[in-house]
Amino acid sequence: MPEEPQVATETEVTPPAPATETVDGEPFDAARAMKTIEKLRAEIKELKPKAKQADELSAAEQKRKEAEMTELQKLQAELEKTQAELKQAKLNDLRRQAAIETKLPLAFADRLRGETLEELVKDAKSILEVLPKAPTTPAVSPTNPGATASTGETVAQQRARIYGQSADVMSTRYAKEHGGGVIIKEKHLTGE
Repeated sequence: MPEEPQVATETEVTPPAPATETVDGEPFDAARAMKTIEKLRAEIKELKPKAKQADELSAAEQKRKEAEMTELQKLQAELEKTQAELKQAKLNDLRRQAAIETKLPLAFADRLRGETLEELVKDAKSILEVLPKAPTTPAVSPTNPGATASTGETVAQQRARIYGQSADVMSTRYAKEHGGGVIIKEKHLTGE
């Protein structure tokens, strides 16, 4: 006899029970948590004055060490500091000299690397090779207008050359010299 196919029947699925919160594998207990919090707060209260006292002790220890330093040790430390500042000032001066010597803008002087003037000049030249070149304009002094300017011409002559000769068409002299023109006789208001 043929086998009957098995039909899947719906079974009720029960939702899982809500998980309880656990801490370190133990179920959460609010009362126990509050006890722990209060215990930690009490420990912090106790440790704050001790931390302050430890800071005060370390500051006092530092002062004691400084007081124990001999005058010679203090002067040696100050000398070392001054020598370092002097070395840096000399290096800055050498950098400035190298920049001026190679015509490198002074804004780049602090980027130069080296200890001697020769090393700094070499570095400045390598920086100049990389920088874009600005177009050079010919130097013209304010008293020399250049080769294209004409000399010996007065302002009146320049105006006449540029604007042409001025003509006063209302002038009777102009009319007589050139012929024509306009001559206006004024009429008096009295009727004469």
